[in-house]
Amino acid sequence: MSQPSENKTRKLIMSICSAVFFLGPLMLLPAQSGDRPHEDETFKWKRHLFFLTDNHLFDGRLLLKIKDKIGLTREQEERIENLMLEHETFSIQNSGEIKIKELQLTVYLRSGKTDRKEMEMYIREISRIKTDLIVNYMNYLLEVRDVLTPQQIETLKQMKEK
Repeated sequence: MSQPSENKTRKLIMSICSAVFFLGPLMLLPAQSGDRPHEDETFKWKRHLFFLTDNHLFDGRLLLKIKDKIGLTREQEERIENLMLEHETFSIQNSGEIKIKELQLTVYLRSGKTDRKEMEMYIREISRIKTDLIVNYMNYLLEVRDVLTPQQIETLKQMKEK
């Protein structure tokens, strides 16, 4: 395989892996009739955020920023901070593992080998780790939600409506 062809293959594989990683969380969203084919990324992420908040899923960083407005207790703050630490640790470790697997795939493709089963193994492993990241993130959001009282969730709902 020639060098330009190897680069194209490598770029294609890296693009696919990146798309799965960055767009994976959006696949968790239900289809919405208002989807526009060319909506900008900021709008997509805002819609994603509204989907999460509509289901009472809030990132711990947001809750800690408005802790006084929603009346978080010191125990709730500590629990949310611990959940954030666990999630961030998991994310950093797995993101590093993804980078290593992507580099291994790149080295494999540069070697000129084109065994489809071998290439599939690399891609499936990368996808598995990325799926684990998404599942961990959703579990983190659910655990943070479980820290809140019904009154705090109601306060957040009212704040969102304003």
